[in-house]
Amino acid sequence: MDDPYEDRSMPADTGNGNYDADDLVDLENMKPPQVDYYAVLNLSKAASEDDIKDSYKRLSRIFHPDKHSDPALKEAAETKFHIINKAFEVLTNPQLRTAYDEYGEEGLNTKWEVGHRVKTPQELREEYSRLAREKREMELESLVRNKNDITINVDATRVFKNQEVMSPFGGTAFARKSRGSILDPLKRAEIMQLYMKNSFETQFGPRTQFIVGGQMTSRSGMGGGNVVGTIRHTFSDKLNVELGSSLLKPRVGVLKATYSIDPLTFITGTAQVRNFKGPAPLVMTFGRRITKGATGYMTYRTGEWAIGSWGPVFERRRDFSSMALGVSSQDENRAYQVEVQTGLMQSHLSLDHTWTLDSATKVRVGGSLSTTAGINASIGGDRKITEHTKVGLAVEVGLSGGVAFNIKVKRLGQSVTIPIVLAAEFNPKLAFWATVVPICAVTALDIGYVKPKRRKERAEKIQELRAVHADFIANQKKEAQEAVDLLRESTDRKTRQEQEKDGLVILEATYGNLNAAPELGLVADVTIAVQALVNNSQLTMPGGHSKNHILGFYDPCLGEKKQLRIKYEFQRRLHQVIVADQASVAAPVRSHLLAQ
Repeated sequence: MDDPYEDRSMPADTGNGNYDADDLVDLENMKPPQVDYYAVLNLSKAASEDDIKDSYKRLSRIFHPDKHSDPALKEAAETKFHIINKAFEVLTNPQLRTAYDEYGEEGLNTKWEVGHRVKTPQELREEYSRLAREKREMELESLVRNKNDITINVDATRVFKNQEVMSPFGGTAFARKSRGSILDPLKRAEIMQLYMKNSFETQFGPRTQFIVGGQMTSRSGMGGGNVVGTIRHTFSDKLNVELGSSLLKPRVGVLKATYSIDPLTFITGTAQVRNFKGPAPLVMTFGRRITKGATGYMTYRTGEWAIGSWGPVFERRRDFSSMALGVSSQDENRAYQVEVQTGLMQSHLSLDHTWTLDSATKVRVGGSLSTTAGINASIGGDRKITEHTKVGLAVEVGLSGGVAFNIKVKRLGQSVTIPIVLAAEFNPKLAFWATVVPICAVTALDIGYVKPKRRKERAEKIQELRAVHADFIANQKKEAQEAVDLLRESTDRKTRQEQEKDGLVILEATYGNLNAAPELGLVADVTIAVQALVNNSQLTMPGGHSKNHILGFYDPCLGEKKQLRIKYEFQRRLHQVIVADQASVAAPVRSHLLAQ
């Protein structure tokens, strides 16, 4: 007996539609969605021209105005057929389709000078990207970007030590614990060093940037600073060069160039000139992508060197040569780097791994073994607490370097870093509590304050969005109902045909925020719209776009994550599937069967 489910499933990307309630939609920049022509025709972006024509013919049989005699339905059909016809025109025109795929409606409304129309879609796509990039670069030409970094090094080693006082009998003795404030030990912390760096970047044409930066260091009441100017120019897609120099003494010049040998291979060279008493120290890096996400590299540093008598003798050199080999990789879920370096004065092995837990949280673990610093380990993470603000915490432990706790806050190009030295020597108890206490504190703060505050702000923003776009939402609901009215007669006929052969019958389909209370009205009934997509006992809904663009659908919960739940009957057996908004749907599938 033939399997009725055979060859009816789509690629396994449907999932169950679950998501984190705190995974925020970008509410700040949300606008009413534009029509998605692929969703209108119920097609994927990989659809062939034959697929487009078949879908167009199928919808035309239902939505063509001549198919309806009722004046109200005829008027509604004219509106829907205009959208269907527009979708067909765009997706069957290679040039328009490429522009639409890259930039949506904006691509159709922009005049592009892309040469002769016989170019392949890939060539058109590359040329559209180039023109759009140049357009953005010209818009940014006069924009000045500012970056500011502040580092405050704190010595807190005395906070965790008992105070020693001079004994009248000679030597030292530990002071008795006083009944002072619990914050008194914090007064023993000292700021060791303050470092500030600020830079401004502006465009000088589409290929040239000019950066002016200043830096200042203060330590124990003494310090210094300098101003650095840098010009960065892109000569071609393969070569870019940076030339920089400090404007005050001590003067230092830097020349850096990067050349892409091919799309997978690059070479970078840096020369730093402090004086002309010897050749400039060089740093050369050769890198190549070795897998889809990983890049291998080799870096050689000359250190201070000499050509004959020109340059410092070996005994007076402060920087020595080294060679490093490494591999780095980064994708949406994780990033890692492994490096081995060998040199005349220092060699090391370092490992670093970062995991992305969710869209707002990352955790990092690192370690190194060095001939000069011994064994070091670190663990930390950062979390996005607002749209533009990120906070990071880390603990660093060294067998010969003590225990340090780092705090970092970043917002819109501005960052403040506070490394706090807790112990000058290795202290396992302090290292343990320096790790556990911040994790517990951050977790409590996140659960007790950040998430509730975020939910409250999100709810207020959603209400504001819905009030602003109330007319749009009402119009979308009205148009969806008109589409359902147009689909009703043909869908009833299709349902009876499926029932007669024990085929695929949609019992109920709901779309929106399925976790919301029914009385809030954040769910739309799309049963007829889904049944209309059934053909020969098979339902196919490609993914990659929001389902609210499908004829008969609308967005009942603007600003919130949406899901689609379908209850259907096949072979007189009950099935159910829940998918995320942009996931594909295929039915019937055996895994959708409900226990009976």
